[in-house]
Amino acid sequence: MPASALSGPGFSVQPQVPTNGAMGQYTIVADATVFRNDAGAYYIESLDLLKIRLSEIPAIAQLENISETGVFAKALASSAERPVADAANMVIHPMDTVTGLPSGVGEFFGRVSLGAGQIYSAATNSPGSGQAAGETANATLTALGYDQVRRDLARKLHVDPYSSDPILTKKLNKVAWVMFSARMTVDAAMMAVPASMIITSVEVTDDLVYQTPKADLILLVQKKLQNIGLSQEEIAAFTSNTAIPLSLQVSAVKDLEALGEIPGRRAAAVVLANVVTEYQARFIVTSLRMLDRWSQQKSPITGIQAPGVLVARDQNGAVIMPAPVDYLSWTQRIAGFATDPQLLAMQNRVLWITGKMTPLARQQLAANGWSVREGELQ
Repeated sequence: MPASALSGPGFSVQPQVPTNGAMGQYTIVADATVFRNDAGAYYIESLDLLKIRLSEIPAIAQLENISETGVFAKALASSAERPVADAANMVIHPMDTVTGLPSGVGEFFGRVSLGAGQIYSAATNSPGSGQAAGETANATLTALGYDQVRRDLARKLHVDPYSSDPILTKKLNKVAWVMFSARMTVDAAMMAVPASMIITSVEVTDDLVYQTPKADLILLVQKKLQNIGLSQEEIAAFTSNTAIPLSLQVSAVKDLEALGEIPGRRAAAVVLANVVTEYQARFIVTSLRMLDRWSQQKSPITGIQAPGVLVARDQNGAVIMPAPVDYLSWTQRIAGFATDPQLLAMQNRVLWITGKMTPLARQQLAANGWSVREGELQ
């Protein structure tokens, strides 16, 4: 990360980043100038999610500024008569606070079981599976246009409308609800913000997510999963799993679809349905995207197995294991994965990582017959 991205109005990123053998564990310190009562330290696993969270901070600041303007105060007063008073608490997905669960991506390197073995759905205990009733209750608001106002506001702020960041979600819901209630346009609300407040963030989602009503996105995901071959129970586990934000679900099914009707595609979707944290979900979705890129630029992928990390084979006989990690170390878990007899029996093995690795990891992987590819596929 460039030094300029590691601090700014209302936040700083701690310079020390411990790793767990695969991912960095980052700390954002948020102060009260922007975050108000939400000030404190926030812990994030993976560089990709860190970049997303940092890109959301200017939006949080801007939403706070909007809520303090006279225009907003007037709109807030006029919205008091509308039927739903607690809209600021809708569709909030709290940060993962579960302890003792295999929540990190390192767990994927601890499971190697190729070939036989049933991969089954955890629909009955999928995180967030009890949320369906609450989502249904929002159908009226969607029909009335709140959903569109919220998506338009998110687009203007360059953030994901389905972000799992609870601070952003709370403020986005509140401002969107007041705008919807007072029939205020997004442009009118944004004009009330000082021009010096400029959003500088990465694009975190595609236009489809901004343009399509939430209910239609859910139906799109369900239809594509059905076409891939998932059962109704597995589809329910996938779509109700709050570890996979809706925008990420859309990306995942598009990436799965792009790979074509290859063996193992369904198993990869089921593995994704059963993740317990967003870190794991993003690891799998990025792995799918890497395989799709390999298929387009190197050699078509002909099959996937999903023992934990995805293991794919291409038309030229190469075995590709995409690993979108930050910093790979030669830990006991990684060593166990890299020296597993089932994997060592495969010829032309390529471990493709997007980050860096320690010299010892590089040495040991080479000693065990691994070819290592680093960075983006050229």
